[in-house]
Amino acid sequence: MFKKITYQLLIILAILILATVFLSFFYKNKSLTPTSEVSQTGVNNMAKQIIRQPALAGSFYPGQKDALQKMINDFYANVSAQESTSTPRILIVPHAGYVYSGQVASYIFKQLEGTDIKRAIILGPSHHFPAAGLYISSATAWQTPLGEVKVADLNDELAKENNFEVNDSIHQPEHAIEIELPFLQAILPNIEIVPIVVGELNSQEQTDFAQILNKSFDAQTVLVVSVDLSHYHPYQEAEKLDNQSIQDILNLDDIGVIDDEIDAPWAVASILKLAKQNGWQPKLLKYANSGDVTGDKSAVVGYSAIGFYGESNKAIERYSDKDEYSEAEKKELLQVARATIEQYLKEGTIYEPKIENPKFKEKWGVFVTLTKSGQLRGCIGYIQPIKPLLEAVRDNAISAAFDDPRFSSVTASELDKIEIEISILTVPQADTVANIIKGKLGTVLENGNLGATYLPQVWEDLTDPTEFFQSLCRKGGLPKDCYQDSQTKVYSYRAIVFGE
Repeated sequence: MFKKITYQLLIILAILILATVFLSFFYKNKSLTPTSEVSQTGVNNMAKQIIRQPALAGSFYPGQKDALQKMINDFYANVSAQESTSTPRILIVPHAGYVYSGQVASYIFKQLEGTDIKRAIILGPSHHFPAAGLYISSATAWQTPLGEVKVADLNDELAKENNFEVNDSIHQPEHAIEIELPFLQAILPNIEIVPIVVGELNSQEQTDFAQILNKSFDAQTVLVVSVDLSHYHPYQEAEKLDNQSIQDILNLDDIGVIDDEIDAPWAVASILKLAKQNGWQPKLLKYANSGDVTGDKSAVVGYSAIGFYGESNKAIERYSDKDEYSEAEKKELLQVARATIEQYLKEGTIYEPKIENPKFKEKWGVFVTLTKSGQLRGCIGYIQPIKPLLEAVRDNAISAAFDDPRFSSVTASELDKIEIEISILTVPQADTVANIIKGKLGTVLENGNLGATYLPQVWEDLTDPTEFFQSLCRKGGLPKDCYQDSQTKVYSYRAIVFGE
């Protein structure tokens, strides 16, 4: 009996020793976890702060405050002042180690210098975990060698939205968001952030995300999208891939960009939808790749700095149909369109007009319409101002004559019978069906990946509003009553129209 009791006591003692060792190990290592928690007296007397600790300090960028500050200051010192007089609404920036991509990133971050920006919503991909949806952090602040960055109250509001999830496991090892913080801190010391890891999103989820971002914007908010371009291709191949990605971004092609070789294509597609909705226009400030830095061009990674600009963009300010072109200028543009079609017919080459009028260098949305005996013969254009006016007229003249899928190509024998009309468009703005009907405005309908537009002059043929909108829905491959669907986005624009 005594031996049995002794044996039981030894077992209990062994369990206690193991438990003590385990607890000691747990609490010893708990203080080393990347996200630390501290209690601080507040409104509720026990408000909890959660500090997300840096994962990349000392590797992707200097771990010491002075060295980090000096590196960023040196980057900024190499960037001259940009021509733009407006604050970028969206920044696309790279996220590699600073020695590789830091100089490129500084080109766009420096544009925030001296602005009144108080909050940055930062989007980045997930490099360590497969992810679908949107992931926010539970942290109340993120730490870098330059100090703590407060997480904005918007973070808590987003936690209540559909498709958002709080997940620190995804955030902690991820570098794409962290890498941008010191750049922001150096130029906007009091900045607050909303870090969002963006996983795979379908088209509707991208549209929904864009709407949520749009609700969250104000004059003191900037959207930072952390994106590297192609990875580990030979230099020339990488440049080709990166040029395609950049062009899709500059063209606001939220569908094409999904297939490009970039990080976070779903984040980029979402912000392109947002930019189109607000009429924000992109501008490439800098492109380079790792081969430009290291000299090793065998396998490089691409980086870009792209800004999206809004309220001070000339094309956006001119939201009216005021005619700013003289009769001589209109005639000149019409001559460019005709000369382009003639040369393409005869020689198969692209006309290069030698015209230096500065008004023709401004970017506008442009459509070129061809008619023959009063009947439509071709109509192609850009809704968004993605090219200088002269180039847009030239390129769309070719497209209208030879690439409109509704018609066969224009022939030399009928060219004398073709009449050319040019429409110069204002930037589309979100609008209501009632307002469009009242003003007989140009119209864009979008629902998911489908959509279509009618120029303002279509109202001359489709005078009944119901007929107009039903026809436009059918043109976009949508149900005829799509304009009454709450999921359909409606935009309007005006046009300066002139012809031969």
